[in-house]
Amino acid sequence: MNLKGLVISQTGSKDISAFTRNVDHRVESLVKRSIDCDLFYMKDHFPIHKQTTASLFMPFWLNTFRKYDFICAHGEGAGQAMLFCRPFLRGPIIYEPHGDPWAESALERQVQSAGKITSPSLRVRIVCRMATVCADYVITQCNEHTEELIREGLPPDGVGIVRNGVDLNLFRQLPFPDHPEFTFAYAGAFQTWQNMDNLIEAFEKIRDPNIRLLLVGFAKEDAAIKQEFEAKFGDRVKLVDKTDQASLVNLLRSVACFVIPRIKHPALSHAFPTKFIEYASLGRPTMVNDVDETADFVRKYDCGFVSDPSPEAMAKTMEHIARLPVKTLSEMGNRARRMAEENFSWDKIGDDYAELVRSVVARFRRETRP
Repeated sequence: MNLKGLVISQTGSKDISAFTRNVDHRVESLVKRSIDCDLFYMKDHFPIHKQTTASLFMPFWLNTFRKYDFICAHGEGAGQAMLFCRPFLRGPIIYEPHGDPWAESALERQVQSAGKITSPSLRVRIVCRMATVCADYVITQCNEHTEELIREGLPPDGVGIVRNGVDLNLFRQLPFPDHPEFTFAYAGAFQTWQNMDNLIEAFEKIRDPNIRLLLVGFAKEDAAIKQEFEAKFGDRVKLVDKTDQASLVNLLRSVACFVIPRIKHPALSHAFPTKFIEYASLGRPTMVNDVDETADFVRKYDCGFVSDPSPEAMAKTMEHIARLPVKTLSEMGNRARRMAEENFSWDKIGDDYAELVRSVVARFRRETRP
């Protein structure tokens, strides 16, 4: 089946976020498997650069969209923008929300209101509903989100998982240091749902000055939390601004164990952090909280540590890890790398993704053609 598809991203072509990197990898995966693809960035076009106007102006591109055998819409903004185009397309729409925007909005409002508001904004609710209605198939990152969407009414054969992958050549396995400079590290974004407050409170409870923490990924908008780490911990922490992936890998060779300090909330349990996969690829164990599917992978491969999400439990787990021999941590790191190779390489993810796209298109054609 020779196919040509269009991938629509709600970001712009100059965006360098993990979201856009994963979109790019999706496209590369399809092209390598003889599925031709074009890319369309919504934020590069003025009438559709905002979600509030995108669905109204997207039909201006309808003649272009009708040329494709399928359309992959990445992000809720891209999904909902296709609402009025949907009846006139020749192929299916495959929608990838990249997490659960509904739950993420609810968490953000909960934090901003000090717990007084726990529901998503009206705008996000409308956008998410529109995106789901448009879709012939929805791709999630984890089992829990898939099951939630089915409970909400999506047919079981209309939703499934294709996780994000990792470039095993870029995130190569690093030799384990005999004397790690940093016992722990967190590398990634510092959004509300990453719950840095949890990590701050846990690290405050650790009194051993030899337990040091590396934090990488600060942006300008993270100045307040960066200052808080610096004021509370001084030279016990090293704070590094956002950097390119090659420099990041070089920094992380000095680390013994990574930490993902997330709390229990649908916004997190309905996602699967790419950083977990990248950490594992480097050949390091990761401490995760028992709030999402990363804990299941850690237990299955014995490649890290699972903690209750409370700061007290996290501190105890971190102190336990700091007492372990380097050899034990190194062996866990080897198993983490094996986990990444078996489950998350872009070669494997790409095969799964291409197979899914072909099957969705084939089913669409069976159901819509006499």
